[in-house]
Amino acid sequence: MTQTVAPAGQPDALEHFDDIISRMAGRRPALFLDYDGTLVPLARRPELAIAPPELLKALSRLADLMPVAVVTGRGRPDVMRMLGVKGIAYAGSHGFDIVDAEGNDLSGDIGDAFLPALKKASLALAAFLDPIDGAFLEDKIYSLAIHYREVLPERHGDIAAAVEAEAARHPTLKKAGGKMIHELRPDMEWNKGTAILHVMEAMGLTQDTCMPFYIGDDETDEDGFRAIRDIGVGIKVGADTGATAARFTLQSPEAVGVFLRQLTDSHSQ
Repeated sequence: MTQTVAPAGQPDALEHFDDIISRMAGRRPALFLDYDGTLVPLARRPELAIAPPELLKALSRLADLMPVAVVTGRGRPDVMRMLGVKGIAYAGSHGFDIVDAEGNDLSGDIGDAFLPALKKASLALAAFLDPIDGAFLEDKIYSLAIHYREVLPERHGDIAAAVEAEAARHPTLKKAGGKMIHELRPDMEWNKGTAILHVMEAMGLTQDTCMPFYIGDDETDEDGFRAIRDIGVGIKVGADTGATAARFTLQSPEAVGVFLRQLTDSHSQ
């Protein structure tokens, strides 16, 4: 298993941009991006994390230069509505729902067997959360997100216990974490990392001709960093990244925007 590294070993991707580009050694970049906390700042509610026009233009321009995919825990239809950028691939629900840049399905029925359990868990958790101020459930089709960012701290333990109880009630589901959220998703070896490798294979992108980048900010993005660590570049977003399998860091979504512009400029010449 790939080991994580201490924050002290994570150089800033902007300060080491030329070094990153030199690693490509003539290969074409393939860009994989998380959404919340990476392309846009984390927001109080998911619908408030709106992509600015300049980001949409940057992604459209990048898509003309290299393969681009958004790999997110959000439901795929949701992130496609939020971005609306054509010519890029979208992998939602941690990779359980994928379409390529032309809109062709790449995920098949990989998550369909888990939908009944997710539906039952969704109904139970929605009822539990309803009387708790600040808590809400986000149904992302192939996963559930339980948000508690605005919940009083004394109720955090109750919410965690309720999610754990639903995971125990449905053996086909597993509990995962994130930044002030709990998640329930299918209990199988499929995640952002396997999704990235799957998209690369489906698009005919090999490590001999392509170098993948993955930029993300959260616990679930570590699967992506581990998947490409030996063949590409992982970049963790945030001022306090902690131990990570990513090789580089960026301080904020704003810094991600600068990095994307530099990447665009370096491949427009």
